[in-house]
Amino acid sequence: MEVSRTLQPGEMGTKHYLDHYGDKLVCVRYRINKKAGKRYTTIELIVNEKPLFSQKKGVFVWLRIGFNETELREKAKTAGAKWLAEEKYWEMEYETMKTLGLKNRVVKKLIKQ
Repeated sequence: MEVSRTLQPGEMGTKHYLDHYGDKLVCVRYRINKKAGKRYTTIELIVNEKPLFSQKKGVFVWLRIGFNETELREKAKTAGAKWLAEEKYWEMEYETMKTLGLKNRVVKKLIKQ
């Protein structure tokens, strides 16, 4: 089946589903099965939500910070990050990374005990 159209919540054609599913509705899709000569309406729903990383103590992340990003490197060092020369990444606690707004630089998550 091929997708012929995808509608976001609030667009014309989604009201009924939005009323029924509320904030859980992600999108409404129309799919076509040319062999069967049918059109199907499907919906995508959020069925579970949880943090991307565990927020327990002992959760660390590896970050990529460029060599030329001197100011950011100093900020990371001040916040307790450690340079891992062999891996060529910075390691810091998950919560610190979140506070500094560095989620887009995470390359690996580690749990240390």
